[in-house]
Amino acid sequence: MTDALSMTRRSVVAGLGALPLAAALRTPAIAQAADVPIGMVLPFSGATGAYGPAMKQAADLVVAKVNDSGGIMGGRKLKLFIEDSETSATTAVTASKKLLEVNKVELVGGFWGSPEALAAKPIILAADKVQMLSCAANAVTEGDTKGLIYRLQAKSSQWGPAGAKVMQKIGAKKVTVLAQQNPFIVAMVEPFKAEMAKIGGEVVDVVMYNPDQASYRAEVEKAFGPEPDAVFVLPLLTDMVSIAKEIYRGGFTSKVVSLGTGADAEGKFLKAVGPDVAEGIYHLQPAPPIDSPSYARFVKEMGAPEGTVFLFAGNAWDQVCITALAMEHAKTQEAAVWTKSVREVCNPPGEFVDDVVEALKMIRDGKKINFNGAGCTCDFDEKGDSLNRSFYVQLIKDGKNTPFGVVS
Repeated sequence: MTDALSMTRRSVVAGLGALPLAAALRTPAIAQAADVPIGMVLPFSGATGAYGPAMKQAADLVVAKVNDSGGIMGGRKLKLFIEDSETSATTAVTASKKLLEVNKVELVGGFWGSPEALAAKPIILAADKVQMLSCAANAVTEGDTKGLIYRLQAKSSQWGPAGAKVMQKIGAKKVTVLAQQNPFIVAMVEPFKAEMAKIGGEVVDVVMYNPDQASYRAEVEKAFGPEPDAVFVLPLLTDMVSIAKEIYRGGFTSKVVSLGTGADAEGKFLKAVGPDVAEGIYHLQPAPPIDSPSYARFVKEMGAPEGTVFLFAGNAWDQVCITALAMEHAKTQEAAVWTKSVREVCNPPGEFVDDVVEALKMIRDGKKINFNGAGCTCDFDEKGDSLNRSFYVQLIKDGKNTPFGVVS
């Protein structure tokens, strides 16, 4: 897998890449115009930097796959530009502006983080370009989106009920919430409380904290001190590392259910805290269709062992696939036009297909398709939110993430 952290921090050009300057000067303008520019804002540094490399690899692979098979719209090649969000809303805005104003992209995709996506949203909509997301905050698809936003991820409000179902599975009835003050996370709390009440449980307290605190000891003691059956810890990676150490140091015995964004992060959590501190922590994340042929094909394309669980890389893969298919269907790269073709190529009814090259051929042959991706089924509601999401739950046991189950 590409080590994105060793690359230049900004302006990573993927796909075909940029031509050397001399060659670019010799290339006729008409040939340059044939490229179809698309962009992504991905995290390679900061609290969510663990997710960027695999997402970049997936996006690169689709671009190469589409271009090697002849491109789209009569042979035009995709050209992918990638910017580092640095897990910063401010940086994500700057990156999005560069993609829109300098690279002239029709899509600004990626967006693992909700603060970054929310900050960039008005800029992308003002430019009448498409924004595709791998983030969860409900607000991203609320309001007038002009039909230009598509989320390839579960909404935050769906994560809360999934967490409650995990509590039910482990027999936890009296629980506390310990949550980062973050739009992605805040939207989970009330749905979690409602689902707990529905299944006969009770949320006895909600303890909020700010990101990047020097210490979380006071919040951990407040959440765990009354000895609830379990604590639903809602963090990102850096704060979960500190919180887990405080839980271990304090000798607290309440069960811990967390988010994979904090207690997994592509294995970075275990490496940071070690097996003793991590032992017994449950964590959940939106799951790709793990048992589907489309996901198995994706894992093989990524060069990973059979059964590898990529929780977010498939979202980047699907974003590029959907963009190529919708442009082919609409016969244009104009964002305001091809966005109307997204549901046409993704939602049923239509002939099932999960290979982007075959799907492109079927569209050219005039067939109605129902594209299924690597990260999800790629079905969308009228607001652009993903349908049919499920959550993969793991338990850290003996220094390893072990499967615990799937909840919907």
